[in-house]
Amino acid sequence: MRASEEHMKKIRSHILGAASKGFREDGYGGLGINGLAKRAGMTSGAFYGHFASKDEAFSEVVKKGLEDYAQAIEGFEKDYGVEWPEYFLRYYLGKEHVENLECSCVVPGLSADVMRANTETKEIYSDVSGRIAQNIADGLGKKNLSDSWALMSLLAGSVMMARCVSDPQQKKDILNAAQDWANKMIEKSSSVVKDNQ
Repeated sequence: MRASEEHMKKIRSHILGAASKGFREDGYGGLGINGLAKRAGMTSGAFYGHFASKDEAFSEVVKKGLEDYAQAIEGFEKDYGVEWPEYFLRYYLGKEHVENLECSCVVPGLSADVMRANTETKEIYSDVSGRIAQNIADGLGKKNLSDSWALMSLLAGSVMMARCVSDPQQKKDILNAAQDWANKMIEKSSSVVKDNQ
């Protein structure tokens, strides 16, 4: 008897969750199909029943991770109103997000792997990143995306570097500097909003 569509969706979602943690922790090159299947608690054959290749699973992980980022921005805006950037920055540059690789944002976590990925994955990255940038711009009352791209790049790069250094003081300095620059960018955006009202 064939499994129901709903059951198959649950299994696929479970595999994606395991793959997401695996890719974030070990990188694309650090996991093969056997490793991905093992993380999901299944055989390689069962994995292939849901994904044709590791590339397909990786693309889905990137897409889901970026969509989560977009929804997170919307959630911060909804929950905190005009003060959303303060809470968003506190989370993004906070200890839990920086040190918890398996649950971190896909941008600092997997961008280096996307850089080497196939065209389809890069197109997904480009499309959903553009939506994130637009969400940020809308939340800051901006008409163009230049500050959004700069803010996203600053945050992702700072988190990546903070994860790479061995010196705790350097890590703290990187994150504090990112917070300061991000605050300046947001204050500049806020003043533009006030001037236009």
